[in-house]
Amino acid sequence: MNWKELTWKNLAKGTGNILIAILRGELLMRLRVERFFPHILYLFLLVWMLILIGIKSESTQLEVERNKVVLNDMRIYHAQKTVEMMSLNRMSKLEDLLKDKGSDVAFPEKPADKLK
Repeated sequence: MNWKELTWKNLAKGTGNILIAILRGELLMRLRVERFFPHILYLFLLVWMLILIGIKSESTQLEVERNKVVLNDMRIYHAQKTVEMMSLNRMSKLEDLLKDKGSDVAFPEKPADKLK
C-alpha cells in the first residue's frame, strides 16, 4: 500500500479490523509476534509493578503529610499543657484546685512505707 491508496475509508476499515482483533484476542497472532509473547507478558508485569509501586509511594507520602499535621498539633497541645503545669507548680494551688473540683485526693501527710 502506498500513500496514494491511503484514504479515510481504508483507514476506518483498518481501525475496525484492529479493534475486532483486539476484542477477539487475535492481535498478536495477526501481527505474527507470538514468539515474543513471554516477553510481552514480562513487560506487562513490569509496567504493572511500576504502577503499583507508584501508587504505594504516593499513599505513603500522603500519610506522612497527614502525620506531620497531627504531630504539629500534638506539639502545640504539649506546649499548652506544659504552660498550664508550670502555672500550677505550687502545691497550694494544686490542693485548692483539687478541692474546687470536689476530689477526695489529697497530698500525703507522711512518707510512704517501704515494702520488702
